[in-house]
Amino acid sequence: MAGGITKVNPTLANTSRTFHGKTIMGLTIDLAVNGTNFSTTEMGPLGAVQEVLSIVSQTATIIGMSALRSDGSNAGQVFDVLIEGEFGTDTYDGSASETFAADMEDRIQVLTSAGVGNVNLSSATVAAMTGFPYYA
Repeated sequence: MAGGITKVNPTLANTSRTFHGKTIMGLTIDLAVNGTNFSTTEMGPLGAVQEVLSIVSQTATIIGMSALRSDGSNAGQVFDVLIEGEFGTDTYDGSASETFAADMEDRIQVLTSAGVGNVNLSSATVAAMTGFPYYA
């Protein structure tokens, strides 16, 4: 190199990070309706998946979602939603102090006749994702 200059790159700390300047949170939603493949029956504009996304978007800005996948025994049951911001424990429903994931679960479980197939989502679960690059 000219002049004996050596370029040195800094070492990154071994921590989760995003590079767009915003904190994001991930939710894993399991629709928990055995025998219903939501990816083939409930993805349309009036489908159950759209109803679930509408519930999440009432409180948070959705910035991405995964494809639906198997819950281990049923196809099209589980998906991830990425939202912008930090959502810790709060009184989201106005009374009970709970995590954001628990509040979303409560709101989704109210859908007992969702989508075009009148799907009962009363057993659906929502869990906050942990690890890169999520706030939980």
